[in-house]
Amino acid sequence: MAFAISEFKSNLKGGGAKSALFQVNLSYPSVVTTPAVNARFLISAASIPASTIGTYDVFYHGKSIKVAADRTYDAWETTIINDEDFGVRKALEEWMELLSKYKLNTRNKDVTSTREGENASYKQDLTVTQFSKNGDSLETYKFIGAFPTALSTIALSWEGNSIETYTCSWTYDCWEKSL
Repeated sequence: MAFAISEFKSNLKGGGAKSALFQVNLSYPSVVTTPAVNARFLISAASIPASTIGTYDVFYHGKSIKVAADRTYDAWETTIINDEDFGVRKALEEWMELLSKYKLNTRNKDVTSTREGENASYKQDLTVTQFSKNGDSLETYKFIGAFPTALSTIALSWEGNSIETYTCSWTYDCWEKSL
């Protein structure tokens, strides 16, 4: 069965979503004292999150039957453009320092509280929104209970003249989709 190009194009709503039309909104915990930098202009790459439902085997008359299990959430990666004041990087480093001090590997007393778990004071909700070519919001994914777990190196070299970037890995409790 052959399809015409015009039929394909007519079934591709809006001509297809464009990967460059997105925005990430970061919010920092109140205990981060570094001035909040509007990171939405400096995050040059992100992703719509993966969704994985595990399985386990149940044996019935000697045959293995797959059964749906718990949902798992992979780390979320963002790529950030480094500006000359290191604004986002400083805020993320302070956030991570509050979670685990560089020298002692202890948590800051301001984030250690009875509010552990899903309501821990060091966790924040982050969003990534995909936009249409008209600027309308197509989908928004909210990462609930997120915090940074890894900052990558920033490569320095005399051989280039490119703008510095680095990645930040985020762990989160779950994500939800909304419009």
